[in-house]
Amino acid sequence: MKVDGKIGIGQAIMMIMLTVGITNHVTVIPLLLSKAGRDSWLSVLLTAIPFIFWAIILAFINRRLKQQPLSVWLTRNSSKLVSYVVLTPLILALYLMALVSLIDTQTWTTVNYLPRTPEWVTAFALIILCVLAAHRGIAPLGITAGMLLPAVAILGFFVAFGNVPKKDYSLLLPLFQHGYTPMLHGMIYAGGGFVELFVLLLLQHHVRAPLRLAHYMWLVFIIVILTLSPLTGAIAEFGPIESTRQRFPAFEQWRLLTIGKDIENMEFFAIYQWLSGSFVRISLCFLLICELLQVRSYAKKWPLLLFLGGSLITITSFPFSDMEFVSFLSKVYYPLFLVVILAISLILGGVALRQSSRQEDTGHES
Repeated sequence: MKVDGKIGIGQAIMMIMLTVGITNHVTVIPLLLSKAGRDSWLSVLLTAIPFIFWAIILAFINRRLKQQPLSVWLTRNSSKLVSYVVLTPLILALYLMALVSLIDTQTWTTVNYLPRTPEWVTAFALIILCVLAAHRGIAPLGITAGMLLPAVAILGFFVAFGNVPKKDYSLLLPLFQHGYTPMLHGMIYAGGGFVELFVLLLLQHHVRAPLRLAHYMWLVFIIVILTLSPLTGAIAEFGPIESTRQRFPAFEQWRLLTIGKDIENMEFFAIYQWLSGSFVRISLCFLLICELLQVRSYAKKWPLLLFLGGSLITITSFPFSDMEFVSFLSKVYYPLFLVVILAISLILGGVALRQSSRQEDTGHES
């Protein structure tokens, strides 16, 4: 293994699988079910079509970056105004990604296995680890993701196939009992989860070899499967009505899992899966925020990381209910996140096109 402060393509893909997978596997699914019900799995499939074309745009921008950090490339190829318009919402988006993940983890922990532990204690323990990981840099985080993901994936297959006898996939039909509107609403949340693949563009300069279109296409496929599997599993196991009432449908599938008549209560495996995803996600968000703010030295990182971690813990301590949080996710966070990331993608695509046309003009002149 090279000691150059960079990560391999495989490590980058595993980091994205953990970072984006936790939200598409857990946070997005209850919103999809509550808005689209039985039609939610079709929302995911239909959203995947424009998502493929959007990923092609990302791959094109990635190629133009030539493994430069996004902030550096923007400064060289656009005005200060464009850089400000792009980077400011990106920093806020990364911060909100970390915040939403922390609140969801905190709520799930309190409800399911640490009901008497103060919520700030859970948040503090996770944030301390994330701050330390972000300060150490991308290479140790990539190695950690490579160690965590195989077990996360194996456990995912274990719960999916272990519950097959309890699944009735005929419950996925009939479609459109309430018209097309629920399915269209569901596409907003599926899209809001899918566009987190944008993180790979912020990460590409840390990867030893250039990322190509094939890598983006593989991740599109993986993210769609990561969303579809627990979503269709929830409907097939609990039915379209009961699954919409569940706060964490993916976790409920672990509660249903048994091996024979003597082994049950294996939901503790889900703790490993969830905390692995949350840890890598929040750590990576912190690390990328430091980079976009161009805070690179180890000494200067500490104050910023401590501020980020401390502010997240403070916000999670505010007196809001879980219903208010879910309402915020469905009405504000995911629709706004989708619009902002798509708009930024179009701006960057425009800058990349302008750069390529300028290079062609320069070539003709010479």
